[in-house]
Amino acid sequence: MSAKPEVRIVTYMCPTHPVQLYELIMELLEEAVGCNTTLQYESRTPGPFQDRPDPFLEDKVDLAFMTAAAYMKLRNTKNPYVELLPVTPVFAHQMNVENRPGYFSDIIVHSDKKAHNVNTLLDLRGCTFAFSDEESLSGSQIVLKTLKSKGENASFFGSLLKSGSHLASAQMVLSKQAEWAAVDSTTLLYSKKYMQDGGKDIILLETLGRLPPYPIVVNKKLDAQVKSAVSDALLTLPQTTAWKQRFAKFGVLKFETNNDESYYGPAAQMWSIQSEKLGVRYY
Repeated sequence: MSAKPEVRIVTYMCPTHPVQLYELIMELLEEAVGCNTTLQYESRTPGPFQDRPDPFLEDKVDLAFMTAAAYMKLRNTKNPYVELLPVTPVFAHQMNVENRPGYFSDIIVHSDKKAHNVNTLLDLRGCTFAFSDEESLSGSQIVLKTLKSKGENASFFGSLLKSGSHLASAQMVLSKQAEWAAVDSTTLLYSKKYMQDGGKDIILLETLGRLPPYPIVVNKKLDAQVKSAVSDALLTLPQTTAWKQRFAKFGVLKFETNNDESYYGPAAQMWSIQSEKLGVRYY
């Protein structure tokens, strides 16, 4: 009896996304591909650590979920074993009326702030800003890009609080430790209902984006048949009634095809504005 293939998965997307979403993906792959899976949860970085051995070169990982910014940085290292799996999740959002890949940055404030005639992003000049990290496209980079397009720069911000995660940024707004934040749109989608009073005091002020799709990165050393089976499983099974209902709990509508062109053009321009840095206080 031949042994089942082993697929080693790592997610760098928690707690932005709930770890249960990746456990569901594990379950789907085990059923559809006939493989065994293991999951490593790394919440300290949005992608592979820059100062540690590369997990793809070291053959420590087969499938990785990471941020678009982390993937673009990883791709630039010319790692010969890094390959984009041609699949990406599509999340529900009020701006995503076409149900296309990609996500958004939600600018949020406390309801008390909204009551004081704060209606647009520019009304937040001098207010305390919480963000996940400086390299986050949704947490800080798109905010800098938007402000720059309006003739503003980093002096727009009042106090700056680096929260460490999109979930923590949202909690800072809810607790009034920060006056506003830019958070990954998928974070609010799932987590708001678990916050105090259902997060009813968090108000969506504006939505920025669309940002590039969430990349799924595969090790080129992974067996080609397994790789193809993983892609096929993600593209087809979540469309069946039983699996669709389970993914819908996390705001995932479906999985669609993806390619490297998604991370060039506007996405690359977004990455290039990192020359503008925030002066950061760490909490």
